[in-house]
Amino acid sequence: MKKRPTASAPAVLHPVRRTGWRAAAGYLCFLLAAAATLASCSKQIDYAALTSDGQLSTPSNDPNDPDSTKDFLQETQIIPDALSADIYRPAEYIVSPAEHEETLQAELVTGEQNYTSGFEGFNGDGFICLADHAYTSVTVTVPTGQHYDIGVRLAGNSAKTAIITGGETEIDSPDGEYRTIDGTVCGAVYAGSGNEFTTCWLRGVYLNKGENKLTFQALQGSSYIDEITVKNGSTVQKAAYSISNTCADPNASVMTKTVKRYLADVYGNRVITGQFCSSGTNTEINAIYMATNRYSAIRCADIGIFTDHYKGYDKNDENEIDTAKNWWKRGGLVSYSWYWVSPTEEASCYTKLTDFDIKKAVSDNELVPVLSPASLDTYVRTGRISSECMELITDIDSVAQKLKLLEADDVPVLFRPMPEAGNGWYWWGMDKDSYLWLYKFLFRRLTEYHHLTNIIWVWDGESYDFYPGDDYVDIVGMDMYTRSDISGNSRMSDAIGYTIKSKATALTECGRIPNPDLLVRDNAYWLWFALWKGDYIINADGSIQYSHVSATELDYAYNNELFITLDELPDFSKY
Repeated sequence: MKKRPTASAPAVLHPVRRTGWRAAAGYLCFLLAAAATLASCSKQIDYAALTSDGQLSTPSNDPNDPDSTKDFLQETQIIPDALSADIYRPAEYIVSPAEHEETLQAELVTGEQNYTSGFEGFNGDGFICLADHAYTSVTVTVPTGQHYDIGVRLAGNSAKTAIITGGETEIDSPDGEYRTIDGTVCGAVYAGSGNEFTTCWLRGVYLNKGENKLTFQALQGSSYIDEITVKNGSTVQKAAYSISNTCADPNASVMTKTVKRYLADVYGNRVITGQFCSSGTNTEINAIYMATNRYSAIRCADIGIFTDHYKGYDKNDENEIDTAKNWWKRGGLVSYSWYWVSPTEEASCYTKLTDFDIKKAVSDNELVPVLSPASLDTYVRTGRISSECMELITDIDSVAQKLKLLEADDVPVLFRPMPEAGNGWYWWGMDKDSYLWLYKFLFRRLTEYHHLTNIIWVWDGESYDFYPGDDYVDIVGMDMYTRSDISGNSRMSDAIGYTIKSKATALTECGRIPNPDLLVRDNAYWLWFALWKGDYIINADGSIQYSHVSATELDYAYNNELFITLDELPDFSKY
């Protein structure tokens, strides 16, 4: 299910470590908590955890299961957390705004072959061509360290071109399929269809004063580059953090509204830590605690394991809902995504692995979202809705029953259904109009028929075209998988632009924990981040592993003033 990260070596961290009484107090608290843990726990945390039948857990054989190659654990115990003081604060960057604009003719500054035919309307003497995965570099000189907008006058049939800063050594891409440069992949620009050059912008790229190396690499198709422009720009504006604390569902419960109000208060000031967990467990969160003495504030999981056609190893895991309830009782926040396995025999999330056609499910009848099962059966028999529509409703109702169990214990849920629709990878994103119908249908079914009041709606469609409208969204999510140490401020600016009313934006999935220094430098205060589960943070035996984040980076993040961990959340009953 997860993407391969973009190639790049992580940047070197320069943490500012706090000393004195706060650090000493934090260490003393750690020792006291460790002693209390050994005295009070019936068993010490053992990451060779067992399943209910006493055997080591085994991965699924289902080829459509995104975690089929992983040996996940069934650990649910939570160690009492210490009252730890933050010992780091983000480093300070001096950002010095200054006017600057420079345009370079690609054929003159890159040393690549010059072309003059095939595309019209180029400037200068011609343009260059980067074949699939080829790259070229230029050096630009800027007057101050600040955020710049980088424009590429680009053509190509939906070509995708990465923009990389720095780096000197050629390395293999993570999948080993091509060569790249070990710099920082700041983002990408996309060419449209047709044979005309269009300037595409990557905004808010921080460049240091003086010379900076920029590399342009074709990642999808051939990229034809006419000009490269570097001009002074900006990053996320402070005004973006002024948001409403109301819920999209006007009937949301008091506790749900309380959590939403807290999120609005935090947004733009600090960033909440989140971690995806293997179903029915806290394994990944416990591993982070063992490494940092801090817990993630948000436990994230997938609620799609409770639908009929899901075939993963964790199908209907009886521990999952209780684990989420206990996390809330422990003081944490609960988040559920829904990677929706298609309701067919060819069951899969992926467009290429299922024959489910979302277009056949669409119904224009406004009554359908609120009809009872008996009425829906009549609608199917009389041809007023399709069998595909009925299958979707059955899945929605299955998920609703689990959300009701959480509602019964007054547990608000950050609910993120059908992620990444705009990427085209999943069946729910096959058709924009059908997706918009289904998202709104789901909203109405859960709020108007099931009368659920514990949902905070998190939309993560990755594209403006798939945005359902402000009335159906509380929080806009973005996902970011990269090995580069970046803040994602350009992605955040995109997400902010989707809305009319300001909505909070969250980094709802990531392949590495963001660097607090860069978030502050780029004013990219995501509401929360959520690192993916499994081998993004643990080994098969449940111990911490560092292929996506180093021990230094993990400690620096979880003990940083910028990030909110479990022990720093308020008592929501008194908030």
